[in-house]
Amino acid sequence: MARSPDVPIVLVFAVGLTCFAVSPPCGPEHLTVRAGRRGPPGGGPSLALRAPEGGPPAKAGVLRAYEYSLPRMGTLFRITLYSASQAEAGKSAMAAFERVEQLEESLSAFRDESELVRLSQEAVSAPRSVSPELFYVLDKSLQVSRLSGGAFDVTIGPLVEVWRQARRAKRLPDAAELAKAKAAVDYRNIELDPQARTVFLKRPDMKLDLGGIAKGYAAQQALELLAARGMRRALVVAGGDITLGAPPPGRAGWKIAIDDPSPEGQASPCNLVLHDVAIATSGDAHQFVDVGGQRYSHIINPADGMGLKNSGSTTVIAPDGTMADALATALSVLPVSEGLRLIESVEGASAYIVRQSSPALAGWRRFSSRRFPQACEDVR
Repeated sequence: MARSPDVPIVLVFAVGLTCFAVSPPCGPEHLTVRAGRRGPPGGGPSLALRAPEGGPPAKAGVLRAYEYSLPRMGTLFRITLYSASQAEAGKSAMAAFERVEQLEESLSAFRDESELVRLSQEAVSAPRSVSPELFYVLDKSLQVSRLSGGAFDVTIGPLVEVWRQARRAKRLPDAAELAKAKAAVDYRNIELDPQARTVFLKRPDMKLDLGGIAKGYAAQQALELLAARGMRRALVVAGGDITLGAPPPGRAGWKIAIDDPSPEGQASPCNLVLHDVAIATSGDAHQFVDVGGQRYSHIINPADGMGLKNSGSTTVIAPDGTMADALATALSVLPVSEGLRLIESVEGASAYIVRQSSPALAGWRRFSSRRFPQACEDVR
């Protein structure tokens, strides 16, 4: 597909302290994002704001594509945006990354001084006031918990910790430890007071973990910040969570390739063209433990406390990143039929699910909800 002559593209990657432009320039058709690909958990480039070296000079008012990335929330956040000014593009990207950093300080279960960790420690004695951001995420979490009958549950922290230790030791969790952790997991033990904006935890051994919703929320917040600064033609990628703004100039939308976890699915089964929505993919392609030939996912079923054994992936499209992220986690846990019923009940949401039907036969089945784009229908 030929590049539109009036829309020059410069992909700007930050490497160390130097900003480079891709040469030769490439067209918007090359700005393809693979849903489900996870970035590295740490390290990576730092953001640079100085002008790219080489390349044709920008014409006044002509939009160019710029790309920036920084490690955040245990993955690599990547921002692609179109702007007539590289200076404004860089400033906007930096502001978006700073917003994500602020949210990580509040929502992380891995930072000892985060607002979330302090809440788990302090909200068992009396209701505690929290920030608007944390209250919003907890409120949305409980909405999805009720919708899914507890398949999504942010009180899952004790089980997450037990399974994290098990994965490191490459063993199953101790049965007694697992039972103790499971007993502390129940979203119904969270009480929210919207008027006072407080949170109360009914059990002393509860531990909150927002790993199934926080990155989607942060990606959505970054996209909204970019839009507020006039950068509406933008996308934000946070591991398996992608939020999309207005389409690239002269295009119907952003090209999103859905990864397929099956061995024969090395080439994506379908490519979507989307804008002004969010898409999230949840799966066990990168985080799991193999014990005695049985694969256990890092995604845990709150009902039995076990890591999922039905290998596969779940992709959800929703109006915003918060819901897309949480729903993708919930549908990963639920049986396919229940997950499809749930997604049909959520306005503007749709899903594409891949499951291993028989590990012995290495068989795979694919399902999509009624509203999922037709590009994936031929691989059901």
